Amino acid sequence: MLKLIRTVFRFFWRLLDGLRKVVHLILMLLLLGLFLALVSPAPVIVRSSTALVISPSGDLVDQLTGTPLDRALEAAGGEQRETLVGDLVEAIDRAAEDSRIEALVLNLDEMGSGGVTKLNRVAEAVARFRESGKRIVASGGGYSQAQYLLASTADEIYLHPLGDVFFQGFGYYRLFFGEAVDSLLIDWHVFRAGEYKTLHDSATRSQMSEVEKQEARIFIDQLWQGYRERIAAARSTTPDAIQQFADGYLDRLRSADGNMALLAKQESLVDELLTFDEVEQRLAELVGEDTETGSYRQIDFRDYLHATRPAAGRSTEGEGDVGVIVASGMIVDGEQPPGTVGSDSMIELIRQARDDDDIRAVVLRVDSGGGSQFASDLILSELKLLRDAGKPLIVSMGDIATSGGYLISLAAEEIWANPDSVTGSIGVVAALPVADRTLEKIGIRLDGIGTTRYSGDFSPLGGLSPEAQEIIQLSVDSSYRRFLAQVAEGRSMSVEDVEPVAGGRVWTGRDARRLGLVDKLGGLDAAIESAAARAGLEDEYTVRYLEQPIDFGDALAIRFLTGVSGLTQRFGFDVNGSPISDFLKRLAPESVRLLELRDPRGIYYDCFCGIR
Repeated sequence: MLKLIRTVFRFFWRLLDGLRKVVHLILMLLLLGLFLALVSPAPVIVRSSTALVISPSGDLVDQLTGTPLDRALEAAGGEQRETLVGDLVEAIDRAAEDSRIEALVLNLDEMGSGGVTKLNRVAEAVARFRESGKRIVASGGGYSQAQYLLASTADEIYLHPLGDVFFQGFGYYRLFFGEAVDSLLIDWHVFRAGEYKTLHDSATRSQMSEVEKQEARIFIDQLWQGYRERIAAARSTTPDAIQQFADGYLDRLRSADGNMALLAKQESLVDELLTFDEVEQRLAELVGEDTETGSYRQIDFRDYLHATRPAAGRSTEGEGDVGVIVASGMIVDGEQPPGTVGSDSMIELIRQARDDDDIRAVVLRVDSGGGSQFASDLILSELKLLRDAGKPLIVSMGDIATSGGYLISLAAEEIWANPDSVTGSIGVVAALPVADRTLEKIGIRLDGIGTTRYSGDFSPLGGLSPEAQEIIQLSVDSSYRRFLAQVAEGRSMSVEDVEPVAGGRVWTGRDARRLGLVDKLGGLDAAIESAAARAGLEDEYTVRYLEQPIDFGDALAIRFLTGVSGLTQRFGFDVNGSPISDFLKRLAPESVRLLELRDPRGIYYDCFCGIR
């Protein structure tokens, strides 16, 4: 009997304990829901007679780097390093058709670098906005070269009296570590197929080769010419006048008594010198005053998109979707977050597009200098399967699509490039640094036995025999022949026709079009329209960017961090890194790039094409 009572008591105790845990869980979920409701942004209302403010933060990109959770963590800390070009274009295009928006304000003070193709895409959207007859105003405390390219599209450009406009031009510069490597007694063996494959020159030379300088001169001059032509057309001047201003800046600044803002006004690069308060007054006269803030009636493009986008994030109207896959960053093996093209990650997105019946066509946006040969080949093979499945595949080149970036483009039925895109670099390079002399200097020697004559020949701690060097070079030469054959097949050319434009040579989009390496000149929007047309879609289609799925836990964390970010901005907390930390992050990207090379065979379709 006593045993029965104990059993019944235990049963009810466990039942009560389980109910207690359930109640606690429910209370925790209710509290979490309440918190998320409190930190969620309030509904945004677009008022009539409002100015849309385009205020990008950080660099302009086609794809945000890092995982969504990483980006949410940065936002919670008050940091925004990047702005999606697609968001800017979408906001501007929506505003052009929105009767509530009466003007467009370009506030570019927080914008970093852009890349010419990305800047041009935004500029084209601004040009479409102008067709609506609405005013466009640019205002800034100063304009960098990239910022001014967008500012020049405005009807009026205002500059702060303490600001400046400065054209530095385009440059091609690298750090060279050859002397440092020699001082460490490291032998950096480089194997290349293609005279112009100079990726590892930074580790083997103390200065740039004449071959590399000659090649770089061609495409940076073309980029600079294109830039001057756009500015000249926008400001009713000539490319020569822009060149004279840039080259003679010091003398002209002397004549203006060192007043940079006054000089910009004298040269008609800006229309008026106005303080920020004066600019706000001008805009209040244009669109009306906001009685709550005392400024002009305005809405930031982020809030505008939040208010005008469909609740689900995409429209269900139309006959189908055009899927956009972004391949941005170095091509490497495995799973990688956005900002790096991981072979497994990219293949997953390609298969997602292939298996989704709603996606009728695909645009691959390539903004990559290449990387691993093996990873590039894997991606190319998967893209061919997508194309063979009957879905039109179009490639749109961003600022750079070279080496492996060009290789993965070869699966496309049509390749679009911006006139200022950098492409080509059809060549192969491999490297093996050996530190046996370094170790011997401090009394360390490698010794042992192996089962074949090559057992110890490929160690970075031992010497590299002539036989081992020949093996690597033969492999590189074979990979190069394969690359040439792939280009010939993808572009319907003979290998003999490909060879003169290969060898690691780099081309601008306009030259690549002339040489048959790309099909048409135009931006991402033109490529999307072409893909839709090939799929038989008229105007009724949806553009859908494909991204890696987010699990429930990450989605909940992102929601929480988004709320924290809103509170951070609301109360003015700033935990951004210092200028020194930013400098350290940007120091010697060449060395970081070399460290990121992770092809399993050590062979790369990669190009260092750093333009500043």
